[in-house]
Amino acid sequence: MHPPLPTASHWVRGRSPREPASGAWPGPILVALVLAGLPASAAGQSPPTSVARGDFITGPLSGTSAGPLVFVNEAVGAGIFYDANIFGGSAIIGNVEAGFVWNGHEVFDRSVLGFGPAVARHVTAPNNTGEIDFHATMVGHVLAGTGYVSTGSSAGLSYVGTGIAPLATLWSGAIATSYATGTNTIGSFEATPASTVPVYQAMFQGVSGTRADVVNSSFGYADPSAMELESLAIDALAVQNPTVTFVAAAGNANGAAVSAPGSVYNGITVGSVGGSGFLVPSGFSSRGPVGFFNPQTSGTIMGVRAAVDIAAPGELAFLAAYLGPTGGLRPLTNVTRDPSPDDLYFIDQDGTSFASPVVAGGVALMKDAARGFGGPVTQFDSRVVKAVLMATADETIGWNNGQTTVDGVVRTTQALDYGTGAGLVDLEAAGITYIRGATRDLPGSVGGTIGGDGWDFGAVATGGANDYALGTSLTGTTQLQVSLNWFTGGVFDAAGFTGTRTSFANLDLQVWSLTSGSFATLVAESVSLYNNSEMLRVTLPAGDYGLRVTLPGMIYDVGATGATAESYGLAWTTVPVPEPSAVVLAATGLALAGAVIRRRFARRAARGAAVMDGPGG
Repeated sequence: MHPPLPTASHWVRGRSPREPASGAWPGPILVALVLAGLPASAAGQSPPTSVARGDFITGPLSGTSAGPLVFVNEAVGAGIFYDANIFGGSAIIGNVEAGFVWNGHEVFDRSVLGFGPAVARHVTAPNNTGEIDFHATMVGHVLAGTGYVSTGSSAGLSYVGTGIAPLATLWSGAIATSYATGTNTIGSFEATPASTVPVYQAMFQGVSGTRADVVNSSFGYADPSAMELESLAIDALAVQNPTVTFVAAAGNANGAAVSAPGSVYNGITVGSVGGSGFLVPSGFSSRGPVGFFNPQTSGTIMGVRAAVDIAAPGELAFLAAYLGPTGGLRPLTNVTRDPSPDDLYFIDQDGTSFASPVVAGGVALMKDAARGFGGPVTQFDSRVVKAVLMATADETIGWNNGQTTVDGVVRTTQALDYGTGAGLVDLEAAGITYIRGATRDLPGSVGGTIGGDGWDFGAVATGGANDYALGTSLTGTTQLQVSLNWFTGGVFDAAGFTGTRTSFANLDLQVWSLTSGSFATLVAESVSLYNNSEMLRVTLPAGDYGLRVTLPGMIYDVGATGATAESYGLAWTTVPVPEPSAVVLAATGLALAGAVIRRRFARRAARGAAVMDGPGG
């Protein structure tokens, strides 16, 4: 097993791990932005144009110059949560990697707030090494770096060092039984089902009555059809613990197939994007269709399932460096230091390893907000969370989910783009739809009248259909984005630490035009056979419309009792499409991606009046 390794390894005040160390380490290269209290967006400040040593940022940084730098937190819309005083404080994020996140780095220092360490619990299994590791520490920074950075004469919280959910509690899981000893395989490690599954079990089922809200994994092993024991266990644990959302990196296979655990069914698999507006799929990010195994026939159908669900920034990241002589860096004896300095940062880090925790941190913010604002308990269900994230994602450059128009009907049997899934995660849009959507779970489970954006947790009977009629007519050209998600059935055997898949439902998603309130004409449909997600992104003329969820039947059902219905999460957004002349690009440098970025600006402009006030505010 291995982390999806970064393609570059440098750190501020340091050298490449593969470069011999000599002489003194140079001092800080720039002065950090330091605030007295909250991260910059919460304090009403603008992000700085240069940075000292480390926010979760992206951009080239070399020598003594920096820039242009982009704050990923703001780029993916996390500021809407920060502005509402939501930083993930009530959420628990589990991170399962080869080793533990190092609490000793300054980005995890919460003492200025009067809080304890960011990593509150370590989870491992007998015979595991249980060592601190550099890769897990970088991922932990993206998830929940708090932002404390010392600058000599002053210290405080800042954008510099802030992860996506900066006040979330981290549970750090370590699964490695040994690490690679060669300098050409830095970060690779060995693990077994016995070393891995108990760690996931603790995250999903909980410890002392408390379980994680979201579990992130940024490592990979070859299992594109998700049939290894670890993959089966993760899917089964997700079914039995539906409020624990699993997020995984797609892998860095340079366009080849997604690795496990990203290939599992019941999680959110994240690809990487970069470039203008983070809308360009990363060349290294794993993609393409994967196989579908049918336990009823014992056969695998190759190349039929879209494994990537969504994408997030994963290029040129600037992240906390652990240089201690444990974990994956142990072979680099000329670089490791004991104790590790607590204020060094890797720069120019590429990998889906760092895209995945952007989404996982976003899930932590969403669930923290849900606790603060209240609402239906179904909002914590992973199928709902995934549907909302996908229905609010931004279209990436070259996005293609196989939609074609035949006889006036838009149809896809692919559902998702093979590289970026639904597109770039947009936490601003997701937060508004999740917390302030016009519809937030209808009464019952069989559909009804809905607003222009929102979500529902429903259940459809085998051979049945649930209808959702938009209560207001579309008055002009409108982009509809809708996502449907459900679990593949599974059972986890806690005594044997094993999981089995028991059923796979074939749900379909349709858009209809309405006549006098009745579903009259099919407009679009996502009808993939082997995905447990369906998605449509369509442009509609003015008129009356509705959504339909159907369950024609089961692909397989080998459970002890036959499945007669399937539960799902459904989410949708409608955004008016302005005339091209009504949208002005912010910079001429965006011209190459103009068409897509115009749509993105239009979506945000349409949401401009929507805000999330703080809980009770």
